[in-house]
Amino acid sequence: MRSAPLRPIRGIAFSLACATLVCAHAPADTGNAQKVRLQVDPKTVLNHLSPSFLGLGYESSAVAQSNFFTAKNAPLVRLYRNLSPHGLIRIGGNVSDHTKYLPDGAAAPHTEREVTIINHECLVDLGGFARATGWKVMWGLNLGSGSPEEAVQEAVAVASALGNQLHSFELGNEVEALPRFKNSYAAYHAAFLEYKAAIRVAIPNAPFSGPDSIGRMDWITSFAETESSDIKLLTQHYYRGGAKDPASTIEKLLKPDEGWKSRLAKLQEISREHGIPFRINEVNSFYGGGKPGVSDTFGSALWCLDYMFRLAAHGAEGINLETDLNQLGWISHYSPIVHDPTGNCTARPEYYGMLAFAAAGNGDLVKLTVDQPPGGINLSAYATKNPGGWYWITVVNKDLTVDAQVEIALPEGCSAAEAHRLSAPSAESQDQVTFSGAEVSADGNWTPRPPEKVAVKDGAARWLAPHASAVVVRLGP
Repeated sequence: MRSAPLRPIRGIAFSLACATLVCAHAPADTGNAQKVRLQVDPKTVLNHLSPSFLGLGYESSAVAQSNFFTAKNAPLVRLYRNLSPHGLIRIGGNVSDHTKYLPDGAAAPHTEREVTIINHECLVDLGGFARATGWKVMWGLNLGSGSPEEAVQEAVAVASALGNQLHSFELGNEVEALPRFKNSYAAYHAAFLEYKAAIRVAIPNAPFSGPDSIGRMDWITSFAETESSDIKLLTQHYYRGGAKDPASTIEKLLKPDEGWKSRLAKLQEISREHGIPFRINEVNSFYGGGKPGVSDTFGSALWCLDYMFRLAAHGAEGINLETDLNQLGWISHYSPIVHDPTGNCTARPEYYGMLAFAAAGNGDLVKLTVDQPPGGINLSAYATKNPGGWYWITVVNKDLTVDAQVEIALPEGCSAAEAHRLSAPSAESQDQVTFSGAEVSADGNWTPRPPEKVAVKDGAARWLAPHASAVVVRLGP
């Protein structure tokens, strides 16, 4: 018998596999796989996942590109809608502190060494794109080299063009590093208050987020203490390392970052203490545009999927994966979405990690116990329970050599399981990446294949999670 179809999740619809469904074959157990046992604790909720958890981030110069952020760019609209009907676009980056709004000027995307020009038409197009996708926009204003008067003029224009799609304004990018403040929080905060007050005269209910920190916990703490009652989100950035560092390898990318883990715990503490959610609103693998042969490989998709769940487990409100033009004027190697000179958009490996999260990353993130053999393998696992009562188990096997034979005791009310795999020929693959058996087409469409039936016996589901791959398993009646 066939169960009732699952409601679409962030634009993705799956139905539970039945015995008569022709399914993709699961990878065979090689006999050398390490046994991993999972146990769900539905009563322990770690985080309620925001419907707008998924996000993408851009330098301000991206908005000055012609025929990009527009409702007429159907492939890009589809790529967004594949992920979510409620995401968040962050516009800012280094370029935001070198950007001017000239209503009738000629739009000009430039690097951080020049001045990017955004005009009225750019903002109208962005507003149309935001409404076509359903995504809201966090907009960064020029605090580094602009003036309060210029910020007011730009904020009014942005608010008018975006309407209800405006999420919030940010003032400055990586504010600790802006030369005008000379590493002084007091100087930064005074400027923040001056700009905010000026904008509020013109837009009384203007929403703000901040501080858009590079990672100074003392700045974030001070900002939360004074601004938490008047902002929507605390924001910080993260990169695993630098692109020029010889140590920036796939192996490093896939290993846990213990230093970042402790910083996340501190962010969570600040967030809870002051009652304000936090978001990592600029993030990707290696800063400086990413490392070719690492940031643009399937390994980055596995890192991306695991990283988003790690953020969720620490209470984060969401993430903005940096993409497209960087501050140096070229499309970064780590971009989930790229486009050619004619405007044709393509999904890169990291995008498929986002697709996998879109399937499983909704509802409540609940406690999942992972029992591995001594020594273990480089594997992470997460459990979510969506509003319909279905459980999603995400297993990310980041180990480059060892397979995992996974077993999970079925939660109460579950008797069947189906799997959707995130896979590629190898961690180094730059193409032939699939999620749920399908690639994203050139026009931005993605149609998942029928799911794989997972073996269920004696109240437990069992499946193979090969090395350098991920599996999203749905458990249901």
